[in-house]
Amino acid sequence: MAGLNWTFDQLASYLDGSSSLPSDYNPIIKRLLTTCSNSSVFGIGGHSVVLRISPGIVAKVCLKPGDERLRHEQKIFESLAETKCPHVIRCYLQTPDVSFLELLENGTLHDRMSIDKPRPILPWMLQLSRAAACLETLGYSHGDINPQNILIDEDDQLKLIDFDHSTNVGDELDVGYEPYVRQHRKLIGGVYGVAGPVTEQFALGSVFWYMTRRSELYSELEGPDQVDRLLDGIFPATDPRDPIDRIISNCWNGYYLTIADLVDNIQSISGLNMQTRMTENLSLTLERRLLCEQYCKMANLAPPRSNPSSEKLGFEVKYGDDSLATTQNTSSSTRNFFSLLTSIIPLKWRQKSPV
Repeated sequence: MAGLNWTFDQLASYLDGSSSLPSDYNPIIKRLLTTCSNSSVFGIGGHSVVLRISPGIVAKVCLKPGDERLRHEQKIFESLAETKCPHVIRCYLQTPDVSFLELLENGTLHDRMSIDKPRPILPWMLQLSRAAACLETLGYSHGDINPQNILIDEDDQLKLIDFDHSTNVGDELDVGYEPYVRQHRKLIGGVYGVAGPVTEQFALGSVFWYMTRRSELYSELEGPDQVDRLLDGIFPATDPRDPIDRIISNCWNGYYLTIADLVDNIQSISGLNMQTRMTENLSLTLERRLLCEQYCKMANLAPPRSNPSSEKLGFEVKYGDDSLATTQNTSSSTRNFFSLLTSIIPLKWRQKSPV
């Protein structure tokens, strides 16, 4: 997926001409685009912009300074770092108003469904459900699971993205994209109910339907008719003899007490034994975090927030210093790797930041 590949001037022109987006946009956007060579605008959302900073790295910047939605997502990333779930997007570094994330260029699930090649549906179902179950163990519901918030990596595996609207389990759910959420005739909680296993598995069931049928739930109906079907809980017929269809029906009807139960069901019918924790390429991870540190300095950003996974990896990057500190547990190969990186990073990038 090439992305928008816009310059700052193109972005500014777009924002100035949009009535729904802020014109007093975050100055960090321009600073990153003008100081990081070969950077460009990759994508834009309702309250953030994604900048391609370098191969493998994007910066998600909130359009308005101090937007609490981005900070909320950063807190979730901090918790997710402890789980090492392989099926959520990777966050390398955070600083106020900016999250540095891994760049996946194979597009969304929506893009992938338009490609005429075999679809590994059961592995996808398991990967996506595990991502939602991981959030559930932390007390969160994603709240906005849909094909546009699911990316495909180079191995044709899924990663869940966009945690801006994630809520605590039990909170009212007021944001969503039909048919991956549904209203009820009788108001229960928020507009789309109460965030938790019922709302999450409904979204997952609708995504599974999309994976198997290559069309969204009730896409053949006009808007009002689709809404009425969802309000009344009337769903298309599924084949009870087909194990995937049974899971879809179960999800639509809130059968699973937890998303972990859904994971177990998919696991049992698929027989798949997939990794549950991320297998890290330590050298690549450290390299990208170091690069993110340098981008922060180059753009005069505020010091990065502490990364909860750094200590586990056995290193600490000192912001505003020209050296890298490692813990006693760091392997000699990792220390040698840092020494090499430090030697090849231009000295002007390693000068103390004036911020």
